Amino acid sequence: MHANIFSATYFIANGTSLVILAFAIFRPVVAQLLLSLLFIGAGVFNGAMAIIHPELFMAYGAMTPFATYEQFIYGAFSHNVTAIVVAISLCQLAMGAFISYKKPLLQIGLGAAILFLLAITPLGAGSAFPSTLILVAAATTVLYKQRSPEAHDLYDTLHHFRG
Repeated sequence: MHANIFSATYFIANGTSLVILAFAIFRPVVAQLLLSLLFIGAGVFNGAMAIIHPELFMAYGAMTPFATYEQFIYGAFSHNVTAIVVAISLCQLAMGAFISYKKPLLQIGLGAAILFLLAITPLGAGSAFPSTLILVAAATTVLYKQRSPEAHDLYDTLHHFRG
């Protein structure tokens, strides 16, 4: 199976990433919320799919242009799909939760998200490349902007609306 870079899913993933990057530049708190929701949603989806249809994750082997990733997917990964993907999904949930808070958890969550996105980039179309790199730029921008004195974090913003 080969990835279809002209599929609606591929365009939606990359379009969404561009929207998140735009928010990271102009409204970092909104980008923080979107990144948090993205990772929580991915964690829930991947965890459920790992339990219900673990065989679907084997398609990534045919999508990566990198032999090392292909060998891993068809090797060790193929024998432990559910365990590995559930572990990854728990990490995605943690990243999403951390991103929704303020420092230092926000910084940890964004740092982990950047590393994770860079790690899955070699999956090529399987990771909706270049979506992963666009999201790295968005997470890096939010990380940089939250350090500035005038930045407001998501936790305080949501707390303000709760009363």
